[in-house]
Parts: sequence; structure tokens; C-alpha cells
Amino acid sequence: MKFAELIRLVRSSEPRDRILLRQTLHGLPIIRSVLARIQRLKARFTQRSPDDYVRMQKSTYEAFAAADHVEPGLIDGDFVVGSWRQHDEWEDFGTYLMKYVPPGNSWTAIEYGCGPGRNIRRWTDSFARIDGVDISATNLQNARTFLEGQILRAKMPNLFLTDGMDCGEAPKAAYDFAFSTICLQHICVYDVRFSILRSLFECLRPGGRLSIQMGFGVPSPQTVPYRANFVQAAATNRGCDVAIASPDEVGGDLAAIGFTDFECWIRPTGPGDYHPNWIFFTGVKPLTPAVINAPQA
Repeated sequence: MKFAELIRLVRSSEPRDRILLRQTLHGLPIIRSVLARIQRLKARFTQRSPDDYVRMQKSTYEAFAAADHVEPGLIDGDFVVGSWRQHDEWEDFGTYLMKYVPPGNSWTAIEYGCGPGRNIRRWTDSFARIDGVDISATNLQNARTFLEGQILRAKMPNLFLTDGMDCGEAPKAAYDFAFSTICLQHICVYDVRFSILRSLFECLRPGGRLSIQMGFGVPSPQTVPYRANFVQAAATNRGCDVAIASPDEVGGDLAAIGFTDFECWIRPTGPGDYHPNWIFFTGVKPLTPAVINAPQA
């Protein structure tokens, strides 16, 4: 990078330029080491709880979302999703994530971590409506822009802001299908993930189905074990992910929450990810009420 461009980035307050400056500096080994140490020290003193951790996540995703330039049907920058066009073409999502969705678009769905709305657009023909939940208010505004003219007006989603621990003000017992992709694997605090899964359970109607994709396999770079509560992670969105070592880990959580009929599929890793594999897993909310248990120790 030319010196003049570096100076421009240093002086700029534009969100995209701030990210590009950070990426440039991280490309210099000595500076990268210093910045990483500063980030770790900051996290050590400012992140003491799951609430602190999700505030860090919210700040990060707000910055990424502000850096994306979004128009109807177009996301320029791709700072939030990463490889979103390749994800749109990844066949395993149709084969496994949507495996039990019936034809005829009769179901209503909710997506956790909807970002700028790419999955809402992709799967609109399969559902009566897909609502979205995200930790970033800017992401939700970007989703409104991105989806304009892309889906039927009657299918425009209800979008809910979350604090990072649940589904925000999304209605309870209102959905036939709840799903999430490229999201929960970026949360390295077990209690946060469990809380999100429990909230998704509450949003489903009796008989409703959960379907999730996450990274799978160990060893995996820049990850912590499944049950770790690493609230002092200095970064998110591949900065520090979770590693699932066995399907029993996610299966046990779903059972503790009240889901039945657990199934999973270990598949090749999708675009832009460093986990050894991906896992798709699903469960059903029983027709009769179940007691929601606490996270396993």
C-alpha cells in the first residue's frame, strides 16, 4: 500500500476505511503482535461476563454492517457475512438445513443471525414468511434495503433486534421453523449459545423444528472447547470461534432444552471457514409442553 493511501486511511472516519486500516496494520507482523496484545489486555479488563462479551460482539457487527454498502439485491463489501455469494450456492444448505421443510410454503420461519437478509431472500419461496433476528441494528436496516423489491411485499420480514442472548421481541410459540447459519459457531461463550437455543425453542410452535449449521471438528484454529465460557475473547466472527468435538455436545443441549428427534450430518466445510467440517443438526419441539432445563455443567 502506498504511503499516501495509508495516511488517508488513518485520517478517515468512514467505517470501511477503519476496517481496511486495521487489516493493513495486521498485515505487518510487528504491529500485528502489538495490536493483538492490546486487544487481549482490553478484553481481560473490560469483559468479565457474558453480557460484556455480547456487547463486544454488538460493537464488532455494528462496525462491519456500517462498512457494507447495501442496495436492493446487492451487498458491496461483504464484511458481515463473508463469501455470501458462495454461501448462496452451497448445496448442503438445501439438502440438510432445509431437509424437513415441506413443499408449498405453508410454514412461517425465523432466522437467528439474519445479517443483511441474504437467507431471507434465498429461501423466500419455501416459506409463507421468514422473520429475522440480529445483534446489529445496522444489519437490520441493511436487510430492509437489501430485500426491497427482492421478495413479495406480503413476505417482507418482521426484524427483531437482540442483545445477543435471545430472540429479542420475537413472539413466542409463533413459528414452524427456526434456523441459523454461520452464526452460533462464532459465539465462544457456552451460556450465550444455550440461551439463544432456549429462546429459539420458545419461539417455535409445538411441533416446530429447529435447524442449525455450525463448524465441527477438533483441532480447529482459533477456537475454544464447546463448553467453554470464554467471555474475554478479544474478537469475534472467526476471531475466536467454538469447536464442536462430538455431535453429543449439541444433541445434549437440545435434549436439555426440550427438543426431541435429534439428527445431525457431518459435512465438508463450506466457503470461508476454517473448521475441519460443518455439522447440520435438527430437533423438534414436542407437541406436549416440556420443562426447559439449565445448561449442563
